[in-house]
Amino acid sequence: MKLGRLIIDIADLELSAEDEDILKHPSVGGVILFARNFDNINQVHNLINRIKSLRSPSLVVYVDQEGERVQRFKKGLSLLPSVDILGKKFSLDNYGACELSEQLGWLISFELKCLGIDVNTAPVLDIDYGNSEIMKKRCFSSNPKIVSKLAKAFLRGSRKTGLASICKHYPGHGYAKTDSHKELPVDNRDYRTIFRNDIFPYKMAIDFEIEGIMTSHVLYKNFDICPPTLSQKWLHILKNELRYKGLIYSDDLSMNALNEFGNMQQNVKNSIKAGCDCLFICNNREQVIKTLDEVIINQTTITNNKLINLSSKKNNFNIKDILTNKKRRSILEEINKIEEKKQIEINLGS
Repeated sequence: MKLGRLIIDIADLELSAEDEDILKHPSVGGVILFARNFDNINQVHNLINRIKSLRSPSLVVYVDQEGERVQRFKKGLSLLPSVDILGKKFSLDNYGACELSEQLGWLISFELKCLGIDVNTAPVLDIDYGNSEIMKKRCFSSNPKIVSKLAKAFLRGSRKTGLASICKHYPGHGYAKTDSHKELPVDNRDYRTIFRNDIFPYKMAIDFEIEGIMTSHVLYKNFDICPPTLSQKWLHILKNELRYKGLIYSDDLSMNALNEFGNMQQNVKNSIKAGCDCLFICNNREQVIKTLDEVIINQTTITNNKLINLSSKKNNFNIKDILTNKKRRSILEEINKIEEKKQIEINLGS
């Protein structure tokens, strides 16, 4: 059986009978886990193993593990800082910031790999323009070149573990103010400005042969009438001008930003037509079932092989390594030094 193009979620700490039935559907190819699916490292490890036992080739398991407020798994794992601390460190110590970014990329990916996760939907390549509350502290820097350097170091560290990564949110969510979970964000800048600044880090990621790139649900009014998730124009640029050969992922199709472009089933069809390989549908089981019942989602051999490659990478770690690994402990010490210094600065300034 081929792996399908839909990536869906589950409600609890264990699989229900309905979950298992849906996850066996040929249009499903992966599962994304959230904080509600995590109680402790042994529980989530068993959950992931159960998910992977349902199909052959096994379903791909994803998680959002960026740092600080976007960290789905916490108890028993490292409490991760937001990546903006790296951008602040870069202004004082370029080399040290890149070195720490590589270590952070390794640390996050090492812990996830120990649990059995296949893909982390990180890092964020958005530029911090100071406009967006939803992107606050999730961006490396306000400077595209610094974002590129720190993200490359992060990805280099992550790749050493064998974990795959998805960069987001193409072509850039940092400028638009509105939260796409709630409504459609609008970016009124011209294409040349976006290409010069926001797309700059994606050129690095593509050269680095990143496994996945996620589209944004932002309307760039001066370029197309649809957001990139539904835009043939934006994805044509990604594939042809930027020569990206990896997997293209939609952001969550359940977000309210897409409501004005059609219902879920229409948006699934249009996202595939635009050029997305894989589609996230989260926190809406009713629409998942309706989509599986009503939409024929064809799979290509090329996409299937790329997905199989994500879930078949050799795992040299296990959950016992999380507590015993010396490299992990030394990296945490370096991160804690920065966090402690930041806290001192806050206290002095208050």
